[in-house]
Amino acid sequence: MLAMSTFHTALKDRAVLRLSGADRVDFLQNLVTQDVARPQAGACVMTALLTPQGKLLFDFIVYFEENGFLLDVDAESAEALLKKLTLYKLRADIKLEMTDLAIHAIWQLDGQAKNQEGEQTDLPAKEMSSSFYQDPRHHGLGLRGFFDSTPDTGLPQKPLADWHVNRLKHGVPQGQSEMPPGSIFPLEYGFEAANAIDFQKGCFVGQEVTSRTHRKGSLRKKLRPIEIDGATGNRGDKLLTAAERIGGELVALHDGCGLALIREDALAEALTLNGAPVRLTL
Repeated sequence: MLAMSTFHTALKDRAVLRLSGADRVDFLQNLVTQDVARPQAGACVMTALLTPQGKLLFDFIVYFEENGFLLDVDAESAEALLKKLTLYKLRADIKLEMTDLAIHAIWQLDGQAKNQEGEQTDLPAKEMSSSFYQDPRHHGLGLRGFFDSTPDTGLPQKPLADWHVNRLKHGVPQGQSEMPPGSIFPLEYGFEAANAIDFQKGCFVGQEVTSRTHRKGSLRKKLRPIEIDGATGNRGDKLLTAAERIGGELVALHDGCGLALIREDALAEALTLNGAPVRLTL
């Protein structure tokens, strides 16, 4: 029996592209940060398309069908991603198209469920339809799947905003509102921890800058989950130290949970956002 802390949410802010054709593997493999040549049907990986300068253009999840890929992407970015990939097509034997598929998620508060004895347990993937798969970015994000109509999971429905709060708690960014295209470096935003970059796969767009940063092994700032009581803010608002020095900047904030890009030399400082204390949660 599924724990009552398990929920179903329709991810209405996502869209699905389909990439098919004989050259689909080589085509995508030469562009994106993740190795898409090895996984078999039924697998999924997180990946990104970068600028030649190593900055993020698109983040998306690739699901492997028998004869194609499904690209799970931020809905606001879907048309732009389709156009960008089409520019790279040249003479490749591929087909790119928008689909009407909807994405649904099964997840648990804070990424954990409790059984009837009150003990924490893993997300019960084996008890769900095979149409769902583990979100590759973080185990706490639960399962997701592609559907023509709303699946009957028998689980209580939770609003999309609640799913996003859970995502923010796990430190996972997504979409152009949190990562404006061409403006951020993926390693600062946790893409390595999200299993979105394979440094052994060979060439991809932006590889030189990304690999050099990785080899150095140190970043001056990193994305971290935060909590703030009684404060509002917009992306780009500054986090300040007690000495009024800039220690970071806000990336996202919802219901007191958020993400901030924080300088490593400010981690030990007492930070505030618009006068409210900021707590680092991871």
